[in-house]
Amino acid sequence: MLPLIQLLRVAIGRTACLDTPLDEAAWLALLETAKKQTITGILMEGIKRLPPSQQPDTETMFTWLAAAERTKQNSRRLNKCAVLLTERLKRDDFTCVLLKGQGISLCYPEPLTRTAGDIDLWMSGGREKIVSYIRTFFPRVSVVYHHMDLPVFKKVSVEAHFTPSWMYNPFANRRLQRWFRKMWAGETQNVAALPENAGNISISTPAFNRVFIALHIFRHLLDEGIGLRQLLDYYYVLQTDEATNEERDESIQILTSLGLQHFMRGLMYALHELFGLEKEKMLFPPNEKEGRFLINEIMQAGNFGRYDTRFAQEQQGDTHLRRFLRKQQRNAHFITHYPSEVLWHPVFRIWQFVWRWYKNYL
Repeated sequence: MLPLIQLLRVAIGRTACLDTPLDEAAWLALLETAKKQTITGILMEGIKRLPPSQQPDTETMFTWLAAAERTKQNSRRLNKCAVLLTERLKRDDFTCVLLKGQGISLCYPEPLTRTAGDIDLWMSGGREKIVSYIRTFFPRVSVVYHHMDLPVFKKVSVEAHFTPSWMYNPFANRRLQRWFRKMWAGETQNVAALPENAGNISISTPAFNRVFIALHIFRHLLDEGIGLRQLLDYYYVLQTDEATNEERDESIQILTSLGLQHFMRGLMYALHELFGLEKEKMLFPPNEKEGRFLINEIMQAGNFGRYDTRFAQEQQGDTHLRRFLRKQQRNAHFITHYPSEVLWHPVFRIWQFVWRWYKNYL
């Protein structure tokens, strides 16, 4: 087992130590990998749990501590910004639910150690109202099917969501959007306190996260690439879940109706192999072949696929056509695993481009 996974298992309390001690060079290499996978703060918690004989030397330890502290500072910044922004939007007649990110971090034993990305807000009012409101302040912001940027902070990215996610398959997408509408009212009522008295905010419920976080992993797997942080999120969603069998069955039914059962079986295997998720916590029976494929994708691509050398990376100034062709090349890699989404992808992309052009959303 890779030292990265060994230390991660120590961090989440699955094991007490590494198989063998690491030298200074190995610790520094592990830090670079941790940064690529955006799990530096989590692994620092693992280092603290190691027996003294397996911990890095003082100088290397301070390097790790500095990186982990930056993770915490960034989490604090995002927490404050999320509360500040939702309070402002509420005054402007928008109800918001915080998706993923800082809400999911509350499932972690130490929420601030989770590497924060951006702020994703699911907003009330519908697409037209949200676009009109944001473009009053930022007229050049483009719009895609499910969200648009809300560039109110210099150092924190914000996405304003009309809907949390989507499917390329239009029939599955219709079912998904119907489920989102059904869940909306309950999500707005799920208010939680963010760490260190940052404030209270509506976050997604466990019932929502059982479906949405899995779908989020699937979307990133197809569209960009996925890292260990996203899988660790779902591990904690399931590990801390106190749902009844009836509630779990409802989540299974939704995921199956979206055609994700094949992916979910691979995801269950990956969560077991990487983090030791118990079978009684799984939503689907694990599939080794699909799970190993998923693990390989994670280790090669890193967070958001930024370190994937198999496919061309997006370049500044790329044309719409070039981005479309690159997505097609990447998606072809998944044709035997998730054929429905791959085959519907070009149809969705072409439709969305025409729709965005017609709506002046480009």
